Amino acid sequence: MAETAALEAEVRENCAALRARMAARKLTRAYDKALKPAGLKITQFTLLIAIAEGRAKSMTALADILALERSSLVRNVKLLEDEGLIEAAPTGEGRSLGLALTKAGRKKLTQALPLWRKAQDDVETALGANWPGVKRSLHQLIAKS
Repeated sequence: MAETAALEAEVRENCAALRARMAARKLTRAYDKALKPAGLKITQFTLLIAIAEGRAKSMTALADILALERSSLVRNVKLLEDEGLIEAAPTGEGRSLGLALTKAGRKKLTQALPLWRKAQDDVETALGANWPGVKRSLHQLIAKS
């Protein structure tokens, strides 16, 4: 019984997955609040950024780049398409289609960027001198996946 309680306490205090998920939810709420004036959520914003970069030549590649489940990606892509912010576009590789920002999508992204910058500044300020190490650690975890 005491051993179980000790392990439970260890999980609450040290579980990387638990801590990462808690931090992710908190960050998501902060970025969503910041991006609300632009009518975007952070998931949509990051999707617009990834599409604007043009690296993803397929939905599967885009899901991999963003480390998203394909079903979540499809749901968000549909929402952005319905809002006229993105559209299917030829990738130049055979008959495959990728995604591209529309004029409205570019305008929405331009509107959202300063809102994101403010939220990002707030996060970096909250983390202070720890931010560079946190960023390196996040990159390291992502690269290992």
